[in-house]
Amino acid sequence: MAGTSRRRSPDATVNEAAPKASESGSESRSEPGSRSGSDTARRSTARRDLVTRDLLEKATRLFAEKGYENTTLQDIAAAVGVSRTALYHYVTSKEELLAMLVEQMSLGLADTLAALRERTDLTAEGKLRALTDTLVRQRARSPHQFRVHDQTESVLSEPLRSRHRQARRDVLAALAGVIEEGVDKGEFKPLDPGIAAFGVLGMCNWVAWWYHPGPDHDIDAVARQLSQSAVDMVAAVDAPRGRADSAKSALAAARSGLDALERLLPGES
Repeated sequence: MAGTSRRRSPDATVNEAAPKASESGSESRSEPGSRSGSDTARRSTARRDLVTRDLLEKATRLFAEKGYENTTLQDIAAAVGVSRTALYHYVTSKEELLAMLVEQMSLGLADTLAALRERTDLTAEGKLRALTDTLVRQRARSPHQFRVHDQTESVLSEPLRSRHRQARRDVLAALAGVIEEGVDKGEFKPLDPGIAAFGVLGMCNWVAWWYHPGPDHDIDAVARQLSQSAVDMVAAVDAPRGRADSAKSALAAARSGLDALERLLPGES
């Protein structure tokens, strides 16, 4: 009798297996829910990034207009149209916004210019044109950001201040390195690469103060003219050039001349 009571019937085995199948089905049915949760998370991240970019843009304008020290989080919240409490969901301080600005304007640019400097498909003149074009367009595209970035180094805390200063040195080094390469290859006249680099950089930086988009200041024309000015500043009179490079230089100069001529023509009535 005792042995009989320990025997298990086939039905009992099937019944015990059924919940496992049900659990498996439950797990299968949960996959769409997981995907839905993942989509929600992505949308939430995208929205956060969008709001943060808007915060950074509004804060930068306030920093430029009122000064960094005189701008409060309440000012920024009012500019964005949210309460100060809601603002804390995205940033905890204006220092955090300034750090974002430095990352965007300084550190990223240094990496971009370093990559341009290492290109093997460009002559020194081609690299100088590309470096100048990049600098001019960044200053023209983000003038408020550059002004704030240029004027707030003293309030940056470590280690961000050191990283910022290193990035500025890297930008100057990229320019000086390309000019030195041109001098060594006879493309540029003998001069001090460091001083020439400061001259080119200063010319590019001032774009953030005087450039205003409009018919008289087409960014493509401005970038071409300033890139040509950078080359004219350092180019050797009879520098040896390949045929393709010479053609590109002539075309760039011609475009710059046409831009100037177009501005002199009377407007259409």
